[in-house]
Amino acid sequence: MGLAGAAGVWAAAAKEFWDDKFPENWSKDEIDQLLNNSPWAQKAAINFNGGPGGAGGYLYGGAVAPGSRVIYEGAGAAKNEGGTYHAAVVWESAKPVCAAQKSTPDGAKDFYIIGLIGTYPDAAKPEPDEAASAEEQRVEMLRTYTKLERKGDSPIYLDHIQPQKDGEWFYFSRLDPIKMAHKEITFTTKLGPLEFKAKFPLKDMMYKGKLEL
Repeated sequence: MGLAGAAGVWAAAAKEFWDDKFPENWSKDEIDQLLNNSPWAQKAAINFNGGPGGAGGYLYGGAVAPGSRVIYEGAGAAKNEGGTYHAAVVWESAKPVCAAQKSTPDGAKDFYIIGLIGTYPDAAKPEPDEAASAEEQRVEMLRTYTKLERKGDSPIYLDHIQPQKDGEWFYFSRLDPIKMAHKEITFTTKLGPLEFKAKFPLKDMMYKGKLEL
């Protein structure tokens, strides 16, 4: 076997650190990678609903111009400038993510828990002095537009949400489970005029020989 062939075999056999080492031996950089740029943590594609010229939205400080450009520049970006929003989609219920964070969210046994974390305006969120009905309308809108799309199967729609300090967690029932046969899962949600989307190839989401979500 030539050198090129041997190198290819070595590359195919190499393990990711989460399979090669126990969680207590993961470095800070490895944990940051797993939580920000890994099979369980993807940057979100962020687009205005309808694109340039489509519907605008409103923030507490004023209007969002429909033609403004929305750009993702990494979940760990230090600052957010006008027209630039950041978001990561993280499988908070996946065992490697739980191991990295040294905690397992309540409900992880019964729900796929997806975190939307970052710096972005939530134009659909009511102001604190608005009626509870406004929040109910927001939740109903999220239930309509928030889903896990499965290739060749029906989507799994949102069950409920939990606000977090730096974003929100979305809960999807495990009663109709995601399987390897689905090949790829696409998370989608809408907050006012902003649509968030991230794709996850299931073949990459293996941990200790099992699909972990």
